[in-house]
Amino acid sequence: MEITIHSKGVQQGPFSEEHVKQLLLSGEISDSDLGWSPGMKEWKPLSAFPELQNPSVPPPMPAQDTTGLKKTEPLAIWSLVLGIISIVGCVFGGCLAGIPAVICGHIGRSKIRSNPSLRGAGMALAGLITGYLAIAAVPVGILSALAFPAITQAKERAQAAQMLNSMKQIYLSIQQAQLDGTTTGEPKLGFPADTKITSKAELKQMLIAEKYFKSEDLDRLGFDKISVGNVSEADPPDTILLKATSPGGKSVIIFHKGGDGAIYRPGQKPLGSDPPRTPAFFE
Repeated sequence: MEITIHSKGVQQGPFSEEHVKQLLLSGEISDSDLGWSPGMKEWKPLSAFPELQNPSVPPPMPAQDTTGLKKTEPLAIWSLVLGIISIVGCVFGGCLAGIPAVICGHIGRSKIRSNPSLRGAGMALAGLITGYLAIAAVPVGILSALAFPAITQAKERAQAAQMLNSMKQIYLSIQQAQLDGTTTGEPKLGFPADTKITSKAELKQMLIAEKYFKSEDLDRLGFDKISVGNVSEADPPDTILLKATSPGGKSVIIFHKGGDGAIYRPGQKPLGSDPPRTPAFFE
């Protein structure tokens, strides 16, 4: 039997009995809607059709297995996030996030162990590890900060001592040239003012030409970084012959005509006097 349906002001069909039953089960039509079949004198509610009563009920949907769906413990997430922040903070000088990362990690792991429906143990463990690493880095950073000035000062002293040693070697070569000039009467050998030298380049050339130094040896000693005093034999022993500033800029190194050297701080007045001639020093 086919049935024509009048539902919500719209006539539909005709449909087979099975199709109408499906429409009723799906809720697309209701049993109060009107229906008509061939041979009927008038429309009547679908509830009046015996063949449509007690439609078969579909089997219930199987219950969804939710055992695999676990909630992530929030403290585990926080532990991981804070642990990452603490490690990044160590790079930029701050490790304070390491402590809350460890606290959240321990509490989070405890909750997860006591509640099988929670997950995030791996996150909490990662947060613990990064947090502890950040905390361990704090004393290392403090020691490094404390040691850095001492290391810098030691390096500066070493640089100044090396420069003083270089000056001594250059002084000995100039002193030897002065002695050679006095012995042989050679006017081109002696202190810069006595040999009419007017530049540091000329003094360097004299030391190399007279075989007191090789060019590469003078370069190794940093000759170009040392100022040479315009000194003569007649100047007093405390006249400054050589002077320079250390590579770190924290020390001024002086070597006198008489053969003694000293290291001073910038701004500290050194013992001795500048040569009386102009310019006093060849730069």
